[in-house]
Amino acid sequence: MGRRSLLPSLVSLLGALALREGSRTARAQAPPNLPTFSSEVELITVDAVVLDSAGRPVAGLGRDDFVVTEDGRPQEIVSFEPFVLEPPPEAPAPPATPPVVASNAASAGGNGRAFAIIIDDLRTPSPQAAGARSAAAAFMDRAVHDGDEVTLGTSSGEVWWNARVPEGRPDLLALLQRVKGRGGDAATYARMSDYEAYRIANYEDSPAMNSALPSGPSGSVADRAAAQASEAMPGSLGAIKERVKRRWASNNLCDPTACDGMVRGWASDLDAQRRDRTRLTLQSVRRGLEALAAVHGRKSLLLISPGFLEDSALDLRGIAATSREANTAVYFIDVRGLVAQGPGYGGADDVEHSETLNAGDLTRERTTVRFEESVLASAGAQTLADDTGGFSVRNTNDLAGGVERIADESRVFYLLGFHPPPGKSAGQWRKLRVEVRRPGLAVRARRGYSLRAEAAARPGKKEKAPAVDAAVVRALDSAHDEAGIPLRAMAYVFEPRSQDATRVLVAAEFDASRAGLPPKGGAHNARLEFSVVVTHRDTGRTFRDDGALEVSAAAGQSPGWRAFTREFELPPGVAQARVVVRAPAGDATGAVTQRFEVPGPGALRLSTPILTDRLEGTPGQARPQPALAVHRTFAPGGRLYCQFEVFGAARAAPAGPRVSAGLALRTGDGRLVREAAPTPIAADPDGRLVRLVGMTLDGMAPGSYDLTLEVKDEVSGARLERHEAFALGPETASR
Repeated sequence: MGRRSLLPSLVSLLGALALREGSRTARAQAPPNLPTFSSEVELITVDAVVLDSAGRPVAGLGRDDFVVTEDGRPQEIVSFEPFVLEPPPEAPAPPATPPVVASNAASAGGNGRAFAIIIDDLRTPSPQAAGARSAAAAFMDRAVHDGDEVTLGTSSGEVWWNARVPEGRPDLLALLQRVKGRGGDAATYARMSDYEAYRIANYEDSPAMNSALPSGPSGSVADRAAAQASEAMPGSLGAIKERVKRRWASNNLCDPTACDGMVRGWASDLDAQRRDRTRLTLQSVRRGLEALAAVHGRKSLLLISPGFLEDSALDLRGIAATSREANTAVYFIDVRGLVAQGPGYGGADDVEHSETLNAGDLTRERTTVRFEESVLASAGAQTLADDTGGFSVRNTNDLAGGVERIADESRVFYLLGFHPPPGKSAGQWRKLRVEVRRPGLAVRARRGYSLRAEAAARPGKKEKAPAVDAAVVRALDSAHDEAGIPLRAMAYVFEPRSQDATRVLVAAEFDASRAGLPPKGGAHNARLEFSVVVTHRDTGRTFRDDGALEVSAAAGQSPGWRAFTREFELPPGVAQARVVVRAPAGDATGAVTQRFEVPGPGALRLSTPILTDRLEGTPGQARPQPALAVHRTFAPGGRLYCQFEVFGAARAAPAGPRVSAGLALRTGDGRLVREAAPTPIAADPDGRLVRLVGMTLDGMAPGSYDLTLEVKDEVSGARLERHEAFALGPETASR
């Protein structure tokens, strides 16, 4: 291919690189306060942001202000819901302390906001990682308000953490410090850019394929880039492979007689690596979108990345479809900042090139590479953002200003619902347009969608079921506490097993009567799935346990509350447990997250106190033990037991440790109800310092109470005080 034939092929390629109108709509379900429809009729929902001439979101619009068209034909808006979040107070509230018991009760029927922040560390070079961290931190500081849910992940999978603000903000900021750039360095790009490798490996030696490339969809990033290219690069240059060969030869990177094969081999390898990295990036985006699917309200995914090419071999349309199903806008934040020119050009390279190119050709080549790096290298990410109703923050060093715009759009928006008209099969693209009738206002919404095809069963062959239900996997990845099955969980941090590990029990209780268990012969008998994943914040290590529970109840009886525990050995530090219970038969799910800390060795500490109203005995035990419980509401008039163990006490030879403990029980308003003066804790035959206290609840009125444990190390003089909250009232616990 001649040196002066680059422009026509480049313009043709720009159309081929376009993602064909990605898609996104909401999951096919109406929110609780909207009309419901037959399950035979799918409801397509789209969230729309209306902006005034200054780019500010506009509130106060009604259903009749909107017009929705599909493929140019107006559609009836059958559901409408406005969302307006008031600006946060000037001084944000201090982070709350995570509760001892996590419950999904508060999430039922909630209309909060949820965000997934995906940092593309696999593609971000190390020098740009600081900008990626700063953009994410700015978003959490300026955009995320109390009650919002945040999922923070990386494309490498090294970080995946769920939190609710404000209590989870410190953990999210701490996790950002672990994000490092893993992308290629400038030396790699000096030899060949991703775009150059893609072009050489896929099109350079196939003129027939090149000439047959279709143009991109109207209004796509590729269309706009083609228009820009025709103005920015007058004339034509040599083929990209020839350009790279010339660059390599002039810099003594290859023998001119052997350059062709070396360039082609390098392009093939580099393009394969680029495609693998991009697939991992898109997998993390899909994972973030699916984690947001269960939330009703404004949902946004921020992709903080250098971007990626529009490549037909990648499943960009599938990602857009996932975005439609999750009803989530994707925003692309380009960590490269201002892109002035392509790396690897300037300085000595220009001197070398001047021997083989005249000044005009050299200027055009610089312009070409600058254009490729600033536009084409991130065109895929830009188109994904456009098609899903988001936008791109690029070619700017003010990333914080960009995230402010995203924050504004997540504050005021409208959720519109309509039924898809007949005429197109599943998978076919449907062009969507949302407008407002009031002049001077603009709408940002996704540009189209396609319906998902129903999975067809293969005749004569039974598909193997996955090890873990896909709905469980999505719930594990999410920050949203699903309330289909009432669920509560807590972590009991017990004795150290070694210098680097402590025994932790994750205990959970769930209401099996809400699991939709099908009755059989009058009795309830079913199998529920559960998964518990514990993530260590500072190392990213995960510990997982999946299993099943058989739930049964006699005819005429409710299955009621049930319980299960799972044991882990965890390193010191902050951790969170994600617990999911699912009834596949009834399609009900309960999910909750509990944050806790595992102390390091040596320090004076207590095990997590067991607070319960029951004792139970097992064979071989000298005395009954308290029954492990998650609930903290007990029936008035019974007895309350509290057991804890002391670790890290100083030893005084030859007697060993000397520890005393007392307690005080107060009402919620601080009135003293019971008190026990400190007394020594006698070591058991194994040398463990364990105390079991029992007290009557007679005469205590229903309400909230605080049990204060006071422990003193008589040898070192160190003191501990721990507060355990509970309530007296109608009992809802398992038995």
